[in-house]
Amino acid sequence: YYASQTVSGCESATRLAVTATINAPAAPSGSASQTFCNSGTVASLTATGTGIQWYAASTGGTALSTSTALTNGTTYYASQTVSGCESATRLAVAVAINAPAAPTGSASQTFCNSGTVANLTATGTSIQWYATNPGGSVLSTSTALVTGTTYYASQTVSGCESATRLA
Repeated sequence: YYASQTVSGCESATRLAVTATINAPAAPSGSASQTFCNSGTVASLTATGTGIQWYAASTGGTALSTSTALTNGTTYYASQTVSGCESATRLAVAVAINAPAAPTGSASQTFCNSGTVANLTATGTSIQWYATNPGGSVLSTSTALVTGTTYYASQTVSGCESATRLA
């Protein structure tokens, strides 16, 4: 492009040459479907690019805080900013939150003379037993049971351990 100026009704004979560069970064890349166990935040989402920002809409809107909780079945949108220019298009990411329920079973179990964690029963998938709720370490199946003690069972479904436990 060339620019001239007009002063007192007279246009300049020479012009300034201006080269225009339009930066139009592409949307970031990444998986269009992302799955999380029990919960997640915007900070948990992944996309490949520079200066990634996440939105609740495919265009417009305000960038979401990294602490915003993810909602199961919701689509989030990522832009990237390259050399100060934010991409006009956004990567759409559908979120699935797997939150298995606690296993089921009897809340009171009785054993003759002695027992181990292996004797406890609960109905579910990949049952694990704990001495605390929440947290703690998985108990060995050979751990001796103590009368009057409460044990807690979780189950793992599709790689996600239940956040709640059967007491």
